[in-house]
Amino acid sequence: MKLISNNKELTKTLSDLIRNHSDTTFAVAWASSGNPAFDLLQKNPSCISRAIIGTHFYQTHPDVLETFQGNANVHFVLQPNGVFHPKLYLFRSDDRWEALIGSANLTFGALNTNSEVMLLLGGTENKPSTLRDEILRLIDHYWQMGKTIKKNEAAAYREVWGRKQPALRRLTGQYGSSKTDKPPTASAVMSMSWDRYFDKVKTDPHHGFQDRCDLLTIVRHAFATHQTFASMKLPLQKTIAGLPNNQESRWGWFGSMQARGYYHQAVNNNNKHISQAIDIIPLRGQVTRTEYEKYIAELIKAFPNRAYEVGIASRLLALKRPDQFVCLNSKNRRALCSDFGITQGDMTYDRYWDEIIERILDTPWWNSKRPNAVIEADIWDGRAAMLDAIFYKE
Repeated sequence: MKLISNNKELTKTLSDLIRNHSDTTFAVAWASSGNPAFDLLQKNPSCISRAIIGTHFYQTHPDVLETFQGNANVHFVLQPNGVFHPKLYLFRSDDRWEALIGSANLTFGALNTNSEVMLLLGGTENKPSTLRDEILRLIDHYWQMGKTIKKNEAAAYREVWGRKQPALRRLTGQYGSSKTDKPPTASAVMSMSWDRYFDKVKTDPHHGFQDRCDLLTIVRHAFATHQTFASMKLPLQKTIAGLPNNQESRWGWFGSMQARGYYHQAVNNNNKHISQAIDIIPLRGQVTRTEYEKYIAELIKAFPNRAYEVGIASRLLALKRPDQFVCLNSKNRRALCSDFGITQGDMTYDRYWDEIIERILDTPWWNSKRPNAVIEADIWDGRAAMLDAIFYKE
């Protein structure tokens, strides 16, 4: 009997057991490709006597289903009653048997980065063993819970698995591809309740929160009464675009874009791509990633030689949909990115959505119910854009 708690030792032990025994049987909650043990099973599937693999929470990689589709010796538990969660491995040869029981699934994480504990035990085949027999009975029971996967079922699983991945990554604190050691609970803003968020916005030391709300109300009315951005008068367009004009003194609030001369020229010329991009974003309902991507694809046509103008793109989004977007600019970028635990350099359109907007959409204050009080409701209607009141630094 041996206790194994080291990833390297566990990987070596599992791989050696697969090689040294003629019969491999296991039941695991999840499995993934790209680890030595799975690679051995993939190259030598005939060694598998029975395998039962769970798929709950879409943690099993679709490569695994495709690898064993049609294999009568491999069953997948697709819709368990509860969570199919065993981690049980049994290896048998003519003269002996060995088993691994513990916490490790047949996944890359279990064999590389996770903290796992497994107990290795065994005996001789010709000697009666109550434990071995109980393991075999469990395997028989698990076998009845699963089924052989068909090609079309494996394809359907991959499709759903792909759609679920962003949400699953967010559950682990992973937003986008950038790595961070800062969990969501370590962010002051991401863990705020609505009451705390409201109080924080009200203490804006640079601009009065009521004036911020009034400006957003003016812009909201403009979008509600004009069919397109292009149909608005130029001073109103400039107010929304964050550019100086003789109609609204607060044009620079929520992110001034005054320094971008080429942008100023495009707005003055009523560039059709700017209007067409803004018009893609709906006035109501949660803006989807697809709508955002269409918006970006149209907006960059106005500035073909400028890469990743996240400041401009987020400014226009924040004024049309202040409930979901915040303008990321030079005055709030450092503090916002620090609180979220992300790097402020090399900010791309994808990173803005994945690492900033997706975080906002997961916060308690963003998901709170719209308050009844007028002042609170006004801030709630612009709650994402109001992050500027918290992170703005002169």
